[in-house]
Amino acid sequence: MGMEANGANAAVRAQFTKQAWKYVTSAVHAHGDDLMWIVEAAELSGTERVLDVGTGTGHTALALAKRAWTVIGVDLTARMVEAGVSLAADRGLANLQFVVSDVVQMPFPSDFFDLVTCRFASHHFANPDAAVAEIARVLKPGGRFILVDHIAPEEPKLDDFINRLDWLRDASHVREWTVAEWLKKLERVGVDGKVERAWHLPLDFAWWVQQADPAEERRVEIVQMLRNADASTREAFQVRLDEGGQPQGFALQCVMMGGTKRG
Repeated sequence: MGMEANGANAAVRAQFTKQAWKYVTSAVHAHGDDLMWIVEAAELSGTERVLDVGTGTGHTALALAKRAWTVIGVDLTARMVEAGVSLAADRGLANLQFVVSDVVQMPFPSDFFDLVTCRFASHHFANPDAAVAEIARVLKPGGRFILVDHIAPEEPKLDDFINRLDWLRDASHVREWTVAEWLKKLERVGVDGKVERAWHLPLDFAWWVQQADPAEERRVEIVQMLRNADASTREAFQVRLDEGGQPQGFALQCVMMGGTKRG
């Protein structure tokens, strides 16, 4: 792993060690229609071995464990994993375990899992190509990958805007990728992918900022970006300002992608 990836991973650990407790109760992460969509798309029968990468405090893993044979949640940050272990114990889920690991080098055999999921985590991957390759490695031939995350629009201006905005809020943010970029990444590792759903995720501005707790100078620039956004950018991200021009909310563009590993 290169120095750049090491630095990105250190930023992720620092950020989510500090903020782990917020993700236990975060409505976006603990609930949401997309969590239900993942469970529905998984079509689990109770015999499957499932892996959730970038599991955070384990909300996706918790939901899937109710229907799978066994589920493993993997995350880079020990404090997040500790919270997931506690939640699993509280809910009596004996078929769910957690592992602290980088997604680019996981301690599992090849062709091992029937399903791999990743929800609202891939924009933090320091090396997404290596991560996708590792996900493909541990998937069985014919196994399925379900990805949910916010994305960048294909238009470069909008791509630059949302990635700058998210990085200002959270310095551990690496990149929101476009759908076209994701499809290429999956194709290169032998996974046939497609977009299953696309939607806007509306966010309360004050909550969104507080969840990451950026430095004051970053908050100031975030406000300026939203206040000064042109009409097409405001429309793309559903920016809402009050009468005084202060941001009240906006929406991230999200997708759920499904992929099958070629046999």
